Amino acid sequence: MKTSRNTDSQILAILKQAEAGTLVSQLCREHGMSSATFYKWRSKYGGMDASLMARMKDLEDENRRLKKMYAEERQGRDRAGGARKKMVRPSRRREMAQRSVSERGISVRLACLAFSISPSCYRYQPTLSDKNAEIAGWLVRLTDNQRNWGFGMCFLYLRNVKRFGWNRPSPAIE
Repeated sequence: MKTSRNTDSQILAILKQAEAGTLVSQLCREHGMSSATFYKWRSKYGGMDASLMARMKDLEDENRRLKKMYAEERQGRDRAGGARKKMVRPSRRREMAQRSVSERGISVRLACLAFSISPSCYRYQPTLSDKNAEIAGWLVRLTDNQRNWGFGMCFLYLRNVKRFGWNRPSPAIE
């Protein structure tokens, strides 16, 4: 923050001169400042004496210091993981819940509550079909042969050229 060229006592003396009846434009010329600066000082320090001005400066410094401490504390807490973020994936939580049910003998309901998963997530079994294995094999072969193809190009090749029928709208039944 930019500091003033004038001391607190000088600012108070200028404000006292204005209260005594000296023109603002004359004060500004005499002290080499703009009228905006004068009016800013008058709104901030008007009616104060030196002790009140010193007290206000001390409070501003303390406020600045406390804001800085709060910002540093907040930043440290965010870095340390105080911010909410996923620590364990749902599939891993499902595995932990299933292990606790089998090894410790607790109920499925209690395991689901403890690991924050739904009962349907606990019972989920992925269905792997032979068609998925076939598509995976094609993807591996394509990426070995065509290194510059991305996922989109491989997807379009398998869908349009090899006629794998996923993500195709079903024909309308009449």
